[in-house]
Amino acid sequence: MKKENNLEVLQAEIQVGVSITAFMTAVTIFFVGLLIANFDKYNISIRIPILFLIISTFGFLYSTLIYGNAFGQVARLKSGNFNKHMILGNSISEYIGVYLLILSMPLVINVITEDLFLRIATLVAAFTGLIMYHASGFSIMERNYKKSHYLLLGLIIFLEIVLFILQSLGSFLAMYFAVGSIIFFIFLTFFARKE
Repeated sequence: MKKENNLEVLQAEIQVGVSITAFMTAVTIFFVGLLIANFDKYNISIRIPILFLIISTFGFLYSTLIYGNAFGQVARLKSGNFNKHMILGNSISEYIGVYLLILSMPLVINVITEDLFLRIATLVAAFTGLIMYHASGFSIMERNYKKSHYLLLGLIIFLEIVLFILQSLGSFLAMYFAVGSIIFFIFLTFFARKE
C-alpha cells in the first residue's frame, strides 16, 4: 500500500507540472500571436521579445513533454527516472520558459507604448517579482545554484536593463545581448544540479 501511495504522490506532482506548463505554453502562444498580428514590419525592437516568447513557448512545451514521460514511467510502476525527469522538466520550465517570458514582458511594453510610466512600471514589476521569487526560497535556481543564485539573478537583471535600454535606442547591439541571454539560460539549464 505504501508504494501505491508514493506513486500517487509522484503522479500528483507530475500532473501539477503538466498543468502549469501546458497553461503557460498557451499564454506564450497567445502573446506571440498577438504581437505577430499587430505588426507589419519586424524591426529589431519587436524581434527580440517575439524571439524570447517563441523560445519560452518551446521551454514550456518541452517541459510538458518531459513531465508526460515521467508520468508514463510512474504509471508503469517504474519511478527510478522520476527525479531525473522532474529536475530536467523543472529546469527547462524555469530557465527557458519562465525567465524568458518574464524578460519579454518589459520588452513588449517597451515596443507597444511610448508611455514612459508604463514602460518603467513594467520593468520594475518584472524585477520586483523576480527578486521576491528568489527571496522566497522557492526558485529552482536557488536549489540548483545555492548561494550563487543571487549573483545569477543580478546578471539576469543586468541583461534585462541593457536589453531594455538598447531596445529603446533601437540599437542592433540589442540582438547580441538577446542571443547572449538565451545562451546564458541554456547554460543555466544544462548545468543545473542533477540531484
